Amino acid sequence: MKQDIAITPKKRISSIDALRGFALMGIMLLHSMEHFDLTYTSVLDSPFWQWIDTAVDDIIHFLFQGKSYAIFSLLFGLSFFMQMDSQAEKGNDFRLRFVWRLLILFALGYINGLIYMGEFFIIYATLGLILIPLYKVPTKWLAGIAILLFLQIPQVIQFVSLMSNNVPNTPDAFNIRMNELFEKSADMFINGSFWDMIRFNAVEGQTAKMMWFIDVYRYLQLAGLFIVGMLIGRYGIHKSEEKMMKYSKKVLPYALLWFAFFYAIVLLLPFFGVKDYALSVGKGLFTTYANLGMMTIYICGFTLLYYKTVAGKNALERLAPVGRMSVTNYMMQSLMGVFIFYGFGLNMAVSCSFLQCALAGLAVCAFQIFYSNWWIKRFYYGPVEWIWRILTWLKPVPLCRKA
Repeated sequence: MKQDIAITPKKRISSIDALRGFALMGIMLLHSMEHFDLTYTSVLDSPFWQWIDTAVDDIIHFLFQGKSYAIFSLLFGLSFFMQMDSQAEKGNDFRLRFVWRLLILFALGYINGLIYMGEFFIIYATLGLILIPLYKVPTKWLAGIAILLFLQIPQVIQFVSLMSNNVPNTPDAFNIRMNELFEKSADMFINGSFWDMIRFNAVEGQTAKMMWFIDVYRYLQLAGLFIVGMLIGRYGIHKSEEKMMKYSKKVLPYALLWFAFFYAIVLLLPFFGVKDYALSVGKGLFTTYANLGMMTIYICGFTLLYYKTVAGKNALERLAPVGRMSVTNYMMQSLMGVFIFYGFGLNMAVSCSFLQCALAGLAVCAFQIFYSNWWIKRFYYGPVEWIWRILTWLKPVPLCRKA
């Protein structure tokens, strides 16, 4: 018998929230290096400071590019399973409600995309639909599908074709059109007004984002990570501190070897005679493989640090409120980021070095950690999470914590 659903807060798993918060901070730092899709490279007069500046950009890209979003994606799949599982225990079928929840996320993503064209909620909302039919698929088949997706077969075919000269070793019309849109966006974000940005992002900005998403085959990895998150939920790993530590210790050495192997290939590709567009595609392919390893290193290391050391847990616990308010904080990053870096705001993309941009990103991270901890002490949900929850259930949801 179906129960009347009481829309009340439930106990959270702090380590998972903290991991989500960590991923969100990484996303902010990476976006700061990318100037929130305003591609611009500063040139400094001092060779020493130019070297420092380039090193800062390279290090942050190495640490977070393709890894932070990967963690976020895996946790998205886990969250889907947890919601489905929680409602199933109450006798409720959550599938249609989850579709409705994704439609709301799509709307939030489009609103966010008017500010920052590179936002990912629209993609998560669209790609997340595949989780519905996959929910009942047997575990062994799910694992096989995930592995197949991680192989990046279309990108492998493209790379092999470029290397065998079956296709011209130059960008195709799709890639050229995508680059044209990004060039147009850079000019718009430097010289345009706030309303010019809104008008551009309403259609062309969203088009550029989707073209990039298809061009780099990111949809394959994201779908695979959604499935892995769901598999973690099926095995109940997230429910047990002992299981999380056990699997982290077991998987970590393999993740280190995996990352080292594929990242070495990325570095060696030019020495193998790979060049021009084939080099770009090859680096993208093997970096995608390597990123899976580094993402796993982060998750395992984070879990062990959280549960094995008191100091580590106390420090990482500060990130849990950031993760609990991930939708609010992600949208807040868009607003703050475009104001900091675009021409109608502080114009830091053009006027500042990568080091200064990194410091600006760290300042935003520090603010979000402070603000999130302050907020969660007083309220059950972040502002946008609260609205999302009300719209999901179409019922009142408590916000303020009881004194």
